[in-house]
Amino acid sequence: MSATASARAVARRRARPIRVLLTLFALIAGTVLAFMPAKPAHAALPDVWGYGYHDPSAPAPGPLANTLTSVGTAGQIVSAGGNSYAVLFPNVGAPQGIVHVTAIAKTGNPTPQPPSWCEPDGWSPSGPDEIIKVSCWVVAGGVAKPFPSGFAITWVSATYTGPPAADYAYAESDGLGGLITQFDSAGAGLSPAHLGTGVYQIKLPGVGPTGSTLGGDLQVTGQAALSGVPARCKIGAWMNAGGIQLPTILCFDGGTGAPVDARWSLTYQFKLDVRGMPASAWGYFWQTTGAPPLTNLDSATGWTTVTSGSVPPAGIAVAFPAIGPSATPFSTATITAFGGGPGFCRLGALGGGPPWLNSGGSLLIRSVDCFNGGGVPAASDFFATYTAK
Repeated sequence: MSATASARAVARRRARPIRVLLTLFALIAGTVLAFMPAKPAHAALPDVWGYGYHDPSAPAPGPLANTLTSVGTAGQIVSAGGNSYAVLFPNVGAPQGIVHVTAIAKTGNPTPQPPSWCEPDGWSPSGPDEIIKVSCWVVAGGVAKPFPSGFAITWVSATYTGPPAADYAYAESDGLGGLITQFDSAGAGLSPAHLGTGVYQIKLPGVGPTGSTLGGDLQVTGQAALSGVPARCKIGAWMNAGGIQLPTILCFDGGTGAPVDARWSLTYQFKLDVRGMPASAWGYFWQTTGAPPLTNLDSATGWTTVTSGSVPPAGIAVAFPAIGPSATPFSTATITAFGGGPGFCRLGALGGGPPWLNSGGSLLIRSVDCFNGGGVPAASDFFATYTAK
């Protein structure tokens, strides 16, 4: 079956609408004075959601750690074999939505475990539940090899039901320039474009700051390439054109690092958490030189209060200063690499233990481990988002 036919078959099988719109994009950049976030008046909250993480040292099948759903149930791994897992979130099944997965590895200091990543292979409702299939991989010698791994996972499904609120959007790409599913809290349609092999842009209208200011957070999770090989995706660039967010998504063959067409899920959040909610404790952080103030947020202390520090050989710790007590019992984090080339990032659990914890009142993501396309530890810019309850 051709790549085109395969992608269309996936879209039909999951019964989700595909929208193909081409756009021209303008490059606009700028800055803004910091201000404190306020709870939006008309944000359309998600219909259902679930999150949790699989500790790399925990047995599988078994319950996820720190797990919670919108109806108060707990996620669990219901089957596991080698590098493949099936995650079940009870009573939150829905016909459309998006999934983010970030690998978690035990990390010795200074030598990290093999360079791993995880991807969702598919998801669908099963009766009242949502079933998500996940596979994890490691790159070695230019080849993607199966690798059992821990991972953090988030599932969200939303439908537009209220007045416009410029805060939140998500999309799942079919890898060809169309969308399998989409949501925009401003009630607008999203416009994707396939600019070349493994290169995509998507227009997210009516969300985020107005003008040219960059604010909020982006997360993208790659799925398998249309050719069937494991793939990784990242954010390559980001612009704001008058309140229209314009992220560029780059996807790569997980083994060779060559650009490859792949399906992916994207989330944009501004003054809301990764589920599109004003949660009890949450924040986001863009690790890059000169990051704009509105990309750095701790929900308790406001803008520009999140900090980062080095964890050898190429890891970065991220500290949200006032939401540490939220680390247990219900919380999750997601990481996305930023920049050109096939580099990628994951969560590291230093010496074992949880990948994030309460450190004297701060929520500490202990190590974001990054690698070049060949799997060698290498510094990288990234987006980090955290939420609790």
